[in-house]
Amino acid sequence: MLNWLVDRSRRKKGCFESIEMTIIYPPALDWNLLFQRPQQLMTAFSKIPGVRAIFINEETYKKQSRPIEKLNDDLFLVQKGINYDHLVKGKKVLWFSSPGQYNYGDGRNFDFTVFDYLDNSADEFAVWKDYIPKCFERADLIATTAKVMYEAHKNDGKPIFMCPNGADYDHFKKARVSLPVPADFPDVKEGQKVVGFHGAMASWVDYSLITDIADKGYRVVLIGNNALYQKNIVHPNITCLPHKDYRVLPAYIAQFDVCIVPFKLTEMIRGCDPIKYYEYLSAGKPVITTRMEEIVNKYSNVTYFMDRHNCGQVLQKAISENNEAKIAARAMVARANSWDSRAMDAVKMINQVMGVNVDETDIQTNFR
Repeated sequence: MLNWLVDRSRRKKGCFESIEMTIIYPPALDWNLLFQRPQQLMTAFSKIPGVRAIFINEETYKKQSRPIEKLNDDLFLVQKGINYDHLVKGKKVLWFSSPGQYNYGDGRNFDFTVFDYLDNSADEFAVWKDYIPKCFERADLIATTAKVMYEAHKNDGKPIFMCPNGADYDHFKKARVSLPVPADFPDVKEGQKVVGFHGAMASWVDYSLITDIADKGYRVVLIGNNALYQKNIVHPNITCLPHKDYRVLPAYIAQFDVCIVPFKLTEMIRGCDPIKYYEYLSAGKPVITTRMEEIVNKYSNVTYFMDRHNCGQVLQKAISENNEAKIAARAMVARANSWDSRAMDAVKMINQVMGVNVDETDIQTNFR
C-alpha cells in the first residue's frame, strides 16, 4: 500500500462542496508501474469533499495483496472482475483516457462519462484517430491536456475544457536539497555537470540531441527503461537506468544539474503537456526543452529552449544563470499547477454540466 498518499483528514475546511459522486477509472494501467496522470488525478479526486475514487487495476506490473485495497477513506484499488458496488456513493462517473475504452462497460450503468483526451492522435498515436469520434460520442464531457486538441474540438457541440497536467509539488520539492546518491547512479567526474531525464524511452525522444549533449562533455543520465520501452545508447557519457519507483525519483533528480525534455517536434508532440516538466519545476531545477507549443505558449519565462544547433550554449546559460530567484520562480509555477487544482476544476465542470450551479469564473482552467 502507498502510505505516502495524503490523508483525507488533512483537507482544508470551507472549500468547494461537490454533489456526491464516485469517479471510476476503468482497467488500462497498473497503479504501481508509472505514477502518471490517471493515478495523480484519482488521488486528487479522493481529497475533494463528496468525491470518492475507484481505480480498476490492470495488475500487469504488481499484483494486489487483496481484491480491494483501501489507500485512503475515498480512494480504492479494485481488481478486475471484483464487485465494487458497495463502495459507490452518489452519482457514478466514468473517467476514461484510453480511446480503446470508448465502449467500456462492466454491467454497471454510469450517470456521467468523461473522456480525458490526453494525446494528439497523430504519428505514434495515429492508431487512435478513428476512435476519437467514438469517445466524444460516448462522453458527456471532454477534458483535454493541450490547446491544439481543445481548438480542434471546441465547436463540436460537446462540453470541453482544458485540464492540463500538473505538479506533485510536495513530492518533488524534496529534490531541492542534497540527497544521498542512489547506489546505481553513475560516477561523475569532478566538475562535470549532470543532465538528466526521466520518463518513457520512447520513439518521440530525440536521441540525436541527447548524444550531442553528451558529446559536449556533460554526464547524461536517462531514467525509464521498462518492459514497454527499452533504450541503450553506447556512449561514455550516457547512462540509461531502469524505471524507478515514484517514491525514490526525487533522490535521482536531486543529482541533476539540469533537467531536459528532449522531444522531437512532431504533430503528436504539438499536443504534449509533459508531466515531467512540472516535476522538474517542483524540484527547482533549470529545465531545458525543445520548443514544444504547450511550454512555449505558457512557460517561456521559466524555461530554456534548445535544438541540436544551440544546445551547448543553452546548457551553459541555464547552469550559469541558476540562482535562488530562478528556483523560486520555478517553484511558484509548479505550485500554481497542482494536481489538486486540476482535479477540483474537473469536478466543478462535472457539477456544472450535470446542472449543478457552479460559478464558471471559479473554474481555473476552463476555456483557456
